[in-house]
Amino acid sequence: MLGEVHSGRGLRWALRLWVAFALLCPPVSAVTLRIENTTGDITIRVVKADNPAVRRRSPTRPLRDSDTSVTEHPGLVIVRAAPADGAPIHIDVDLPYGFDIQARTKAGTIFYTGFLHRAHFLTESGSLKLTTPWSATRLLLRAEQEPTELILPKHHKFTRTHFEAGKKGAPPEWRLEDRLPGLKVTYSTIRVEATHPVRVELVDMPIPEDSPVKLPWQAKAIVDEILRLQKPPKRKKKPPQPKPAEERPEEAEPILSVEGMPHFTSSVRMVNLNAAVFDRNGRPLLDLGPGDFEVIEDGVPQEVTFAGPEEVPFNLALVLDLSGSTRRDRDAMKEAAKRFVGIAQPRDKVAVYALANDMFQLVSPLTNDRERLKWLIDRIPQVSGGSPLYDIIVISYAEEFLGLPADRNAMIVISDGVDNRIYGTGTASRVSFKKLREAAKGMNVLIYPVFLDPFTVAPPPEWSRRARANLKELAQATGGRLFVAQSLHDLDPVYPLVAEEMRSLYTIAYYPRNQVFDGTWRHIEVRVKRPGARVRTRDGYYAR
Repeated sequence: MLGEVHSGRGLRWALRLWVAFALLCPPVSAVTLRIENTTGDITIRVVKADNPAVRRRSPTRPLRDSDTSVTEHPGLVIVRAAPADGAPIHIDVDLPYGFDIQARTKAGTIFYTGFLHRAHFLTESGSLKLTTPWSATRLLLRAEQEPTELILPKHHKFTRTHFEAGKKGAPPEWRLEDRLPGLKVTYSTIRVEATHPVRVELVDMPIPEDSPVKLPWQAKAIVDEILRLQKPPKRKKKPPQPKPAEERPEEAEPILSVEGMPHFTSSVRMVNLNAAVFDRNGRPLLDLGPGDFEVIEDGVPQEVTFAGPEEVPFNLALVLDLSGSTRRDRDAMKEAAKRFVGIAQPRDKVAVYALANDMFQLVSPLTNDRERLKWLIDRIPQVSGGSPLYDIIVISYAEEFLGLPADRNAMIVISDGVDNRIYGTGTASRVSFKKLREAAKGMNVLIYPVFLDPFTVAPPPEWSRRARANLKELAQATGGRLFVAQSLHDLDPVYPLVAEEMRSLYTIAYYPRNQVFDGTWRHIEVRVKRPGARVRTRDGYYAR
């Protein structure tokens, strides 16, 4: 039988109130849900949802209001199941990301599936089945007796230790602990306290795609896949000769591939470029047509089919570097983020991501709700951590843009550019800058780094010069542009420049004369037939 927990309406209200704070920037603002069940099982499933759902069921009799109770405290909601007649009551919980969980049973089983920051489980003689990404989770299980049955996941190592009873009457203790390296970046911590558990089973799972937290070391697999797709396919026979341009059918329709570079379903293919064009004074030129552009591909002039300013909405991601090197300017960082939200047009969608606590953290996915974005930014706590910046840029791209290959995507990265690969002893990126720059050529995103340069008097040290140069190269690889500010308090001239940049883009389309799309890199040069005109775009594409 299924039914809602006693005072279910009040429970839902209480949890809805707290989840708004829990999802700001996990794990910093987490709220705890505690489930205490004296007669049955507890099943916890972590889900992407706005509100928790708590259900109860009994296999032996109809449910009664008195079977369960709800108690609220600041930062804590307690659900207790203690039926007067001792009937078995099972509690099922769908818990959104951003909460912490505590669960206690006597002889029942605790089932847990998910990826939360903190989980604490207590049982006397019950069993546990814990399913989580063990590559990113710390475990400490303490019991008076070793479980009758212990099942551990393959490819993960754990330490089992037995301590004899102490001289002063302390009970014996058996421990199970993870063996992850001490310096490895992890997110989740699970603690278990038991007396004589019957069965303990640990099951591995990947980090969920919808988790608001990603680990920096996940970036390497993303980059490796992008680079793999950029490799030319192996040829088994001589490729066909290119067809003359006049033989192409005009009805050919292009689409974009998953990795964001041109890919087509017909025999004739079109290439689309985004290009920003400015006069000699840096003002955007917005009155150009196809006849004003020249496109040179691998030294061969191309016929421009279309060129015009596009009013297509942007998907804009703000990536905030909240590592230790920017902590002193945290309030200014929030104000800067809100100002950048303000430059978006009404039809644009904006997301806010953060590098915080050595990890990628989702503050908000793409949304049109500007006021909620600003509200969330204001409530980002005083976080810090290392600077695996290159990894976080990769994960920020993969978070939503990887699934939007046909959209116009842009990323503003507010940072001092200092990855711990360049300077410092904190968490360094697994992805090298060389690989990031190469992968960026295949990313469907314009990257606009806002480089914070604090060295206004003395010449900058080598690590700062290198950080700036790397961000500039990254912007150029995607067709974006580097903006420089002496500090977060000195960004006033930057906001209109970024807004102007995003609104001064042309879409240029042409059918390549070489219609053999074999995965090789093709160099592109775009010229404008106006005296003093300057154009900025990608310098090539992978012909796939």
